[in-house]
Amino acid sequence: MLLRNFLRSLPSFQYLSDTDIDHVAAAMRVEDYPNHHIFIFQDKLNKDLFLLLDGKIKVGHYGTGGRYYTLKTIEPGELFGIPSLSEGKPATATCQADGPVTVASMPFSAYLLLYQPDSDIGCRFQFVIASQLAKDLHDRHDALRRLLIQVYGDTPKSAA
Repeated sequence: MLLRNFLRSLPSFQYLSDTDIDHVAAAMRVEDYPNHHIFIFQDKLNKDLFLLLDGKIKVGHYGTGGRYYTLKTIEPGELFGIPSLSEGKPATATCQADGPVTVASMPFSAYLLLYQPDSDIGCRFQFVIASQLAKDLHDRHDALRRLLIQVYGDTPKSAA
């Protein structure tokens, strides 16, 4: 699989030019990883932007009692590692391969170069990042709704 073609197929990359796609693809390294490989450790600073190309990644959180909670599953075409990378703070969750996976990674230095708002590619790349963050926010909203239903039972449609 050519990374360039994969990127071009993603809706969030639609506004990037062919040259932009070439720059993003050149900044990423594609590798295969085994089951249970940990990409991001909870409470550790993340240093790469990741894009899942094939397989599944589980996002989980260890609670105060040491219990592990699966928060969501990342599907091919999704970026992950953005909050810790962008904020420069430790990750709030662990991202781990759920079976063998193929992942493209971009080091922090390349991420910073592509993310510059005063360049054309920077503005378009920020749209890609914002699109993923919007999807992540939607997923968290859905998870919270499911949790509230478990705790309080189903709510009437007018209350939602």
